Amino acid sequence: MNLFSQRHFYFFLSLAPAIFFYFFLLKFGINAPFADDWSAINGFIIRFFHGDDSLLEKIALLASQCNEHREGYLSIVSLIQYAISGQINYMTLNLIGAGATLGVHVLLNGYLHRYQLPHWWIIPLAFIWYNAAYFHNVFWPVCALQHNSIVFFILCVFYVLDGKGKQSTQFAWAILLAFIAVFTSGNGFLLFAAALPILKNYRWTYWLIWSMAGIAFFSLYMWGYLHPYQRGHLTDNLHMLGSIVQIFFVYLGSFVGVFFSSSSEFRIQLSQGLGITVFLGWGVFVLRHIYQIIRQKSSLDLLLSIQLFILATALIYAVGRANLPIEYVFESRYAINSTLFLMSLCLMTWHAFPAIKSWRAWGFVGFSILYFTLSYWNNLLAVINFTSAQSAAIIKHSIQHREHYYFRDSLGQKADLGAPDLKELAQLAGPIVDFTAELPASVKYANDVVSLTFKKGFFALDGREAKLEKDFQADVASLPQAPQGKDVLKFSLEKNGLTYSGEKTRVRMSHGSDGMYAIFENAKKENWVFSLYFMELDRARQIKFHDAIYVRKAEGILPFIYLPDGDYRVKIMRVEDNQTSLVGILPHIPVRGM
Repeated sequence: MNLFSQRHFYFFLSLAPAIFFYFFLLKFGINAPFADDWSAINGFIIRFFHGDDSLLEKIALLASQCNEHREGYLSIVSLIQYAISGQINYMTLNLIGAGATLGVHVLLNGYLHRYQLPHWWIIPLAFIWYNAAYFHNVFWPVCALQHNSIVFFILCVFYVLDGKGKQSTQFAWAILLAFIAVFTSGNGFLLFAAALPILKNYRWTYWLIWSMAGIAFFSLYMWGYLHPYQRGHLTDNLHMLGSIVQIFFVYLGSFVGVFFSSSSEFRIQLSQGLGITVFLGWGVFVLRHIYQIIRQKSSLDLLLSIQLFILATALIYAVGRANLPIEYVFESRYAINSTLFLMSLCLMTWHAFPAIKSWRAWGFVGFSILYFTLSYWNNLLAVINFTSAQSAAIIKHSIQHREHYYFRDSLGQKADLGAPDLKELAQLAGPIVDFTAELPASVKYANDVVSLTFKKGFFALDGREAKLEKDFQADVASLPQAPQGKDVLKFSLEKNGLTYSGEKTRVRMSHGSDGMYAIFENAKKENWVFSLYFMELDRARQIKFHDAIYVRKAEGILPFIYLPDGDYRVKIMRVEDNQTSLVGILPHIPVRGM
């Protein structure tokens, strides 16, 4: 028996990047919520289990709107997890969301087997798929359970529809999965149009049922829908044709961004050029195979459905975000779509050139490994800044039982308009539509959720963060001193914040909560925790050592919009391997204004 002819062997090899991907999540992940999580997860859980809603109202609550999405799948997963454990554990939610990535891997392997395509293809596909460009969807629970899961459910729908079994059974399952997809992420609706290349293999009655299901699901989704305050209407941007076209092509080619750091000036131009090239090449391929696409069932059907879904997603994004900076295209949570698009293009290329010689095959594998490696190399800094910010925020919330965020009142004075005041769980409303820091009512809702979460025990800090919380509030005399000269930080008191910079400041980050922190302490010994941001990966040390992430050059601002007015001392601390040391103290920092 030739071992290399067995598909299971190649699938086994393709698990190598998957193992690294999940190890990376477990090593640097933080059991902490971020942004929308407070409303969509905590607010939902508190309201569902402790509100006085009827059964029907609780069912409706499952599909409650948070911003423009109705994230029913997220709600159900959060509900089950809380019902089993009695607490909200965000690492569990991250793992479930990241599990969808493995699900896509399995579906792609099944697709290759179904159409008797070369089994070795799964290896380069896996290395491309498990990249770090979409790290938000690994370390941010609401993104993990939305953006990862919608891709998985979309592929499930297409894979089931494209099956070779009994059509009625396949179609029924596809309708059910489509319903789940719609209530996982707003762009789930696009699958009803994207499935057309596969539906050509079905009778007209199925087309009719498919269309009716799409209309019914859309009507249900829009029932009681409120347009979010912070989101522009699609029709408002239709006149911005140039911006729409540019963003569309940058989105399509944004997968090339893994070859550059987030500060690179070339990402936009190269992504746009590549997006145009890819779109034109895709159009030529479709025209050359139009007869097969229209008349014959083939392995191209599923690929085209995937690509139509991504093209439609890119177009909707381009219209909806035409008035925003084009750099937003590269936000991490959207990279999963461009990654899926790249994989579909690779599969299409292999279809176009089936007689791939061995050197070309090794070329594809080499490209995928390079893509995988550079995606981590160029995102390590962003990952660690994100996780240390999560750590600082959750420790601050645990200490303060709220987030301090200030607005200007009618007299132009700094006003605390978001203070929590709810005492009982039943008083909290369900997830809110306008979840944005721009609105005092939104900040107040988030603070009510934060306050109730900690006071009523819905969440407890993990051991690492609990230790840091204790260290950050400890008497400075009890803390070990950091080595002199290791951290050269300069601070400057500005009108609206405290700026910092440290050209030679370096940190070894072996866990997501490692880093450097500034702790503002007032006369009452109350503490506010902030993480310091790093601007560069310490590449020389990173090449030499592989046991942690090495960063350098701290730089940023600690804005006073997050602090009550008053006089503070600022404790600067570094954390490595969860061990805290005192870097220095700024004895008197007056906070006035915002």
